[in-house]
Amino acid sequence: MRKFYTTEGNTSSKKQKEAYPILALCEKCVTEYIVISEGDRTYDECAKCGASD
Repeated sequence: MRKFYTTEGNTSSKKQKEAYPILALCEKCVTEYIVISEGDRTYDECAKCGASD
């Protein structure tokens, strides 16, 4: 099961979606990102590795 995470992206961007993208990540891939906040669980694929168990 994956969760939605608000992560730190391109902080120099003026667009909120690029500066702090919300990604569905698995437990293995979330360690590669700077997490701002944790959201709800999801059945979506992992944005990094594509895991969809």
